[in-house]
Amino acid sequence: MPLTQIQIEVLKTIAQNRSPESHIAGGIALSFGEKSARYSEDIDIFRDVEEAIIRSSDQDFVSLETAGFTVERQMWAPGFRRVLVSRTGQAVRVEWAQDSAWRFFPVESDPLLCWKLHRFDALTNKALAMGARAETRDLVDLVVNAESYALHSVIWAACAKDPGFTPLSLLEWMRRNARVQADVLTELGVQMSPVELKEKWLNLSAIAETRMNAAADAGIEPGVAFVRNDAQISWHDSEPVRILRAQLGGVVPRIEGLRY
Repeated sequence: MPLTQIQIEVLKTIAQNRSPESHIAGGIALSFGEKSARYSEDIDIFRDVEEAIIRSSDQDFVSLETAGFTVERQMWAPGFRRVLVSRTGQAVRVEWAQDSAWRFFPVESDPLLCWKLHRFDALTNKALAMGARAETRDLVDLVVNAESYALHSVIWAACAKDPGFTPLSLLEWMRRNARVQADVLTELGVQMSPVELKEKWLNLSAIAETRMNAAADAGIEPGVAFVRNDAQISWHDSEPVRILRAQLGGVVPRIEGLRY
């Protein structure tokens, strides 16, 4: 589904302030565009240190006010800032937050968002978020992206960003938080019924459990991603495949036909 008009206007206004170190993340990084599965309620901007959050938010605040938006501070702490941006009867939240610089892929350039988190890294963040909270939007994002990024591959890699989890323990917490709220689906414009979403999740999570159990039994290293020759995320038993580890700032996979 497309972005709202005010989201487009806000993104264009702050585009000049974006960089690989100050990039768009969260739901918009996953769900913008005509073919996306849902609307996003806010615009998330990630930085890796508090000082950078302060600089980035101050700069964007000035840009938005100069462009004629009304900008209302809702939370204004050093490590997390949120404003409500409005104009002509429309509004959107903008949030600046701290996120780890450890990523599997570099931040990507984009014609509208300028710089955005790679979809795979955004999904690993969603898996960790779902392990800590019960938000229907997290469930939607993981389910609708599972065809391109299998749930077991996402969960397995996500543990690199929080090594306190094993892949199976993270899945267990995600299952506890797999709440489907019909009113939220309507609000987000999701074209799936609550029953359909839940059934898809149950199927995907069952497959993930089976495959991650087999990988654990085989002694496969957790917290890594597996990349095919075409640079697409796969699973450890694909042929050929190589291991991709999270690094500061991410890394572009060098595809050389290597196997792990």
